[in-house]
Amino acid sequence: MARAQTSESPIGHVTETITYVPGHGDPPITMWGGVTFHANTPKELTGHPDGTKREQLNMELIERARDNKHFTVGGAKRAKARSSGPENADQYRAYMADWMKEEHHGERVINSTSKLIERFAKEREMRVLCEVGASDYDLIGTLFNARLGELAKQEELTAEQVSSLWVQHGFNELPW
Repeated sequence: MARAQTSESPIGHVTETITYVPGHGDPPITMWGGVTFHANTPKELTGHPDGTKREQLNMELIERARDNKHFTVGGAKRAKARSSGPENADQYRAYMADWMKEEHHGERVINSTSKLIERFAKEREMRVLCEVGASDYDLIGTLFNARLGELAKQEELTAEQVSSLWVQHGFNELPW
């Protein structure tokens, strides 16, 4: 529905360019409000709060697109959300190295084999989004296995016990 029109500021025809900007994994084409948008292709819409049903709907689309993270209006740059985590494979490798050596009150936060594997397992989706590939896993594996070996030795775990921990966290095969 179109917003109410006040007598102080009458609104006439509004023409804006709306561009669909998909996120990772989003489809290249989307339909919104009866309008088909192709990724990164500007589409001009004309709206009017008191016009035809299509013009009213276009007016609503224009207004809502301003607050929708998947659309830009009038060529304005999208507000980039500040990322709390890595956005690519290089950043992920650095991020992982940091959390593996993270300390709290002089003690490492990741202080057991189970915690190490659990943390790695919880970051599956993050690694996919960062597009971590085979060469990245080679580097990650070297770093990870060194810490895993230290922890397993401290805890006196056998290879079978470590393997069991991997399986408990959903890994039947290691990525490296």
